[in-house]
Amino acid sequence: MYKQLLVPTDGSAGATRALKHAFRLAERFDATIHVVYVFDTTNSPLGLDNVLTDVHNPPGESVIEAAVREGEKRGYPIEGHVLKGVPHETIVEYAVENGIDLIVIATRGRSGIARGMLGSVTENVIRRSNVPVLTVRARESDDNADSKSKTNPRATSGRDDR
Repeated sequence: MYKQLLVPTDGSAGATRALKHAFRLAERFDATIHVVYVFDTTNSPLGLDNVLTDVHNPPGESVIEAAVREGEKRGYPIEGHVLKGVPHETIVEYAVENGIDLIVIATRGRSGIARGMLGSVTENVIRRSNVPVLTVRARESDDNADSKSKTNPRATSGRDDR
C-alpha cells in the first residue's frame, strides 16, 4: 500500500516521533523512507540565502545524518536530503517528484508560534498536498489531552458550575 514514505524533519521532538512512526509503517509495508530537512529561504534577509545556507546547512545535515543512521541501524531503506525553499512548497514538490505515497509529519515543529494544534508548515502541507498526509502528535502530552478532557465534564461542557 505505502512503498514510499516522506518524513519532513527539523530535528524537533515532534519530528523524531513522526520518524519513529514512519519506521513502524516501513516495517509493516516494506517501504522506503525519505527524510528531508528544508532550509527556509523565505526568511533570508536581502536575498542572502546562498550565504546563509552555508551557515545553516550544517544543522540540517546533522539532523538528516542522524535520521538516516537510525533508519539504517534498524534495517530500513532510507535516504535523506537537505533542500532549500519555502518549506511547505518544497515538501509537496518533493513528494510529487519522488512518487511518495504518504507524508508523515509532526503536528508542530521547532518554529516558535504554533497555529492552534497544527504548525503552519504542517497545515500548509495538508492543504496543498494531493499526496495523503498522516500527522503525528508533536508531544506525548498531546496524546493525553483528549483523555483528560473526556474525564473532566467541565472541560467539555463549557458550563461554569461554581
